[in-house]
Amino acid sequence: MGEGNIHIESVCAAEPKVNKTTEAHKNPIYASSTFRFNTIEEGISIFKDQPGGHVYTRYGNPGIEAVAAKIAELEVFGSPESAYGLLTSSGMAAIYTAVRCVLHSGDLLVTQQNLYGGTTELFEKILPSENIQCVALDLGDEDALDQVLSQHTRCNKAIFLETPANPSLQCLNIESISGLAKSYGAMVIVDNTFATPVLQRPLLLGADLVAHSTTKYLHGHGLSTGGAVIGRDEDLMRNKAWPFMKLTGCNSNPFDAWLLNTGLKTLALRIVRQSENAHYIAKRLQEMKGVNRVLYPGLTDFATHAVAAKQMSHFGAMLSFETGESLADAKLFCNKLRHCTIAPSLGETDTMVLHPATMSHLKVDPSIRKYYGITDNLVRMSVGLEHPDDILADIEQALVA
Repeated sequence: MGEGNIHIESVCAAEPKVNKTTEAHKNPIYASSTFRFNTIEEGISIFKDQPGGHVYTRYGNPGIEAVAAKIAELEVFGSPESAYGLLTSSGMAAIYTAVRCVLHSGDLLVTQQNLYGGTTELFEKILPSENIQCVALDLGDEDALDQVLSQHTRCNKAIFLETPANPSLQCLNIESISGLAKSYGAMVIVDNTFATPVLQRPLLLGADLVAHSTTKYLHGHGLSTGGAVIGRDEDLMRNKAWPFMKLTGCNSNPFDAWLLNTGLKTLALRIVRQSENAHYIAKRLQEMKGVNRVLYPGLTDFATHAVAAKQMSHFGAMLSFETGESLADAKLFCNKLRHCTIAPSLGETDTMVLHPATMSHLKVDPSIRKYYGITDNLVRMSVGLEHPDDILADIEQALVA
């Protein structure tokens, strides 16, 4: 090639010059591991100011950050408060990030016994190896919580709660627990996956951090996994939560964030309709032969109905009920379902059932399952967007079997 010409290999390898004339209507997918600096001085400046300008997608990505900010805005909607968010690779990553950005070796985590089984395993198997003591109790008993906090005065403390709980649907008083926590200098972390910020906003009730499995209702379509951590304290989010996420590499990715944003557009419509469906189905289940017990926060005779009515705008789309008398009865019921899907997740547009004792809570101590009414014949249902009478018809034909 003559002098001044460029080799064809270089043309192939170079990035094309984009003639940008208008802004994309949808949040773009920034499918790039790295970001280009115009000068070395710009690169130095951006590296010094982290999190901030974009250098590497594990550190931050414009598309991911936009969706995280949207969820943060939802968690403080209707108030003058500000919040800050991070997206993680899964709900478990979000929970781990939330806990570990406030607790270190020698600290104490107080939590409830009726948690999602995966969370229980994390707290029982991973945190002790990091010298974080975990105490599990019934957080509905605030006197017991007070006693535990009063016994640990020489370490940092955090309280982790899940409300409504999985799968007992027990609802815990976020405002009251947060008030008690503050008197002992303890942080409060709430898993808000079941309720979503449309139905319940823990940060406005005194919680310090919120965790989500965005895989569930926030996404709504079951096309990806993800998590979110939201907090009001900018210093905590910027200087503790973000470095933990960056250095453990549990960040989200551009495509999953884009899918999540697509799901968020219908969240308010979906969760309200699904909650209405669940409330209707729960009341009908109480009348059905073969159903012995129904757990749903919207039922007036439910043990923690008053708590749910105080802090939730609707009662959610999750319910549990007992079929027959035994494990065999529950298995037969699930196998006879034709419309509802047996699947180990929740929050999607179609109705999903799960058998907690042999699936999500298989590794939870049987005595704890028994204490919270997670019996061998208990079935958990994530109610979808189908017509509720079609869901009920499927339940009825399976009960006949």
